[in-house]
Amino acid sequence: MKGKNFIIAGAGLIIFAVILFSVLNVNKVGAVGQTTSKSGNVLGNELPFNGEVQEVKLYMKDYKYVTEPAVLKKGVPVRMTVDTKTVVGCAADVTIKEFGVRKYVRPGDNIITFTPTKTGTITIACSMNMFFGSFQVVDDSNPNAPAEVTASIPQSSGGSCGAGSGKCGCGGRL
Repeated sequence: MKGKNFIIAGAGLIIFAVILFSVLNVNKVGAVGQTTSKSGNVLGNELPFNGEVQEVKLYMKDYKYVTEPAVLKKGVPVRMTVDTKTVVGCAADVTIKEFGVRKYVRPGDNIITFTPTKTGTITIACSMNMFFGSFQVVDDSNPNAPAEVTASIPQSSGGSCGAGSGKCGCGGRL
């Protein structure tokens, strides 16, 4: 009987340890379907409030990603709300390579967060490189400094897997 009680107590201790570990690390582990940035921040979650946050809308128009506003500030966190009625199909797998962003958006999980660390023209693409768009990042701390171009914007083929342009990109990675 002592052996059986020891096993039950040991199992209870293990279960307690697992629960305690889970509770203490709940903010460090991303849920399924979330993307983690190179800095370890889970993209798509609320940003920690540290003053200013840039609210941005992302949608598709004429097979291109469009952001409103189209000019963002370097160093200021961005909370990008994606319109999942226009951003559909493979376009819903949004990548912003310059900032290590990749997230598959869907209704109820359509927020992408990141902080712009570079200035210039930044490209947004789907993971298959079929759809593109861009936005500008400027350095407000030095308004006279010209924005350096950090990415060129490939032309979209109109959403048919690029077959007409010879640049399919299927299976493209961030």
